[in-house]
Amino acid sequence: YDATQVSRLEHLIANTHLEAAQLQRAHGLVAAWREGRLSKYNHGREFEPDQNSLPARFVLVVDQTFGDASIRYGMANAASFQRMLEAALDEYPDIPVVLKMHPEVFAGRKQGHFDALTLGQASRVQILGRDVHAPCLLERAEAVYTVTSQMGFEALLWGKPVRTFGMPFYAGWGLTQDELKAPTRRCQVSLEALVHAALVDYPRYVDPETGQRCEVERVMAYLAFQRRMRQRFPEVMHA
Repeated sequence: YDATQVSRLEHLIANTHLEAAQLQRAHGLVAAWREGRLSKYNHGREFEPDQNSLPARFVLVVDQTFGDASIRYGMANAASFQRMLEAALDEYPDIPVVLKMHPEVFAGRKQGHFDALTLGQASRVQILGRDVHAPCLLERAEAVYTVTSQMGFEALLWGKPVRTFGMPFYAGWGLTQDELKAPTRRCQVSLEALVHAALVDYPRYVDPETGQRCEVERVMAYLAFQRRMRQRFPEVMHA
């Protein structure tokens, strides 16, 4: 989370020079992420929006939980969220803004940053009143606004313009439009370099069935399979 000092992930992103096989692997990961409809939060169900749930065109603004460590260490604060919302309204004056609340806020376990909207904001902002799986929103949004949310990284995987109001790990590399000035140690990189560093080089993966070390492709395939299997069943079942 800490953008005020160098991290191993940052070092990997800045120093990733992909060979042909690595470049192809990064492309494959992006394609598999979209095809598997994966996210940081994979509990959400797929849904087909109607005219009452999502506008035909919209900009997505992503809230986070109040006090999240990634906000403070991402060089942002509570006021960053109001600036983000106002920027989305100003920069896209002709289309609605959809405000996505955090799953923990829906569950009643944590507080968000938008307890109340002004009358002017309320006339153009639609608060998403249910916990929707991220890809259902990202694939339809014309742009995505975040402070430090992981959904900004996911939006890049979906090829969407991303505007940041903090300094998450995926900002400051020339891939996002950033409100804050990036640390000088961050430089221009490709999306493939960011993906390879963040999904291949940095994490360590454990196969959820065998408990053995594995590669990211195995975990992504497992998650995609579990999502497909669960989607066969209705949201509520009685037994």
